[in-house]
Amino acid sequence: MEIVVGVTLSLLAGMIPTAIYVAIIWWFDRYEKEPLWLLAVTFLWGAIPAIILSLIVELILGIPVSVLGEGLLTDVVESGGVAPVVEEIAKAVALLGLFGLLRHEFDSVLDGIIYGALVGFGFAMTENVLYFLSSLFTEGWAEWGVVVFLRAIVFGLNHAFFTSLTGAALGFARLSRAAWEKWLVPLFGLGLAIAFHAIHNLGASLVELSCVAGIFSFLTDWGGVLVVFVVMLLAAQREKEWITQELKEEIASGVLSQADYALTVSYRQRFVARWEALLGQSWQRWRQLGRLFHLATELAFKKYQLRTAGDGEDTRATIARLRRQIVALRGEMG
Repeated sequence: MEIVVGVTLSLLAGMIPTAIYVAIIWWFDRYEKEPLWLLAVTFLWGAIPAIILSLIVELILGIPVSVLGEGLLTDVVESGGVAPVVEEIAKAVALLGLFGLLRHEFDSVLDGIIYGALVGFGFAMTENVLYFLSSLFTEGWAEWGVVVFLRAIVFGLNHAFFTSLTGAALGFARLSRAAWEKWLVPLFGLGLAIAFHAIHNLGASLVELSCVAGIFSFLTDWGGVLVVFVVMLLAAQREKEWITQELKEEIASGVLSQADYALTVSYRQRFVARWEALLGQSWQRWRQLGRLFHLATELAFKKYQLRTAGDGEDTRATIARLRRQIVALRGEMG
């Protein structure tokens, strides 16, 4: 019975904080929500394939490291050298696949941060559950409580933070014209993710020698999280500016009315309009408004990409299609 309770509580301790973190990061994507199925696939990549791939590669690379013997040096090499490189590359595979195969869903730095964070949250959830179970069955409930507090709360955002750096770099490259930026910036982002991951792991490995190592690791982790948080706020504001600027000319061309434009450029007014439609009109009206805001936002983003990133005929065709869809939808709405 105790085993069942331990497994259940470990699963809940891994899943509940993760669900809260994912909900918060999803809220930040206010103007153009990414498809739920794509977010789920991204999260699941981190939770299952990335974990399995990391474990296999780390076991293989651990064989030559084992010649150092058991002790602090081996721990430092494995946790500070091998694990950060392997795990960040394993998580980045999903982002690279998304960037290459579903480029139209990768619009900005904010998108990159969100996708990267979701991969990280999936990875952290599975890894945390494994650590919770290990601590419970080897050390007991007291140690389990400490590990849960540290991994789920104190350092609960770490893997999301690390991989969000890779995602942000890919988002930047998405909007870049320069060929060297498209290649070097993502590599720099991945390098930063590995570096911060290594700093954290080294701090955790050396904390037994000096508490300063643990404090430095903690400050580095949370300092990085705060920086990413600020970048997300700035990126969200930037997206609002794109919508405001790029949709102005759509009023004159008749794609959007002045009232539609006023609603679309304000997240608060979008929320109020959909809420009033749901309460005072119909479910269909609520869905139509959501569809209108989504199409208009996507139109603004594609127009911005065409101007800044030099996207070609595919983007022009997408812009034309979006305009037709908006006009048709407004006709349905009356």
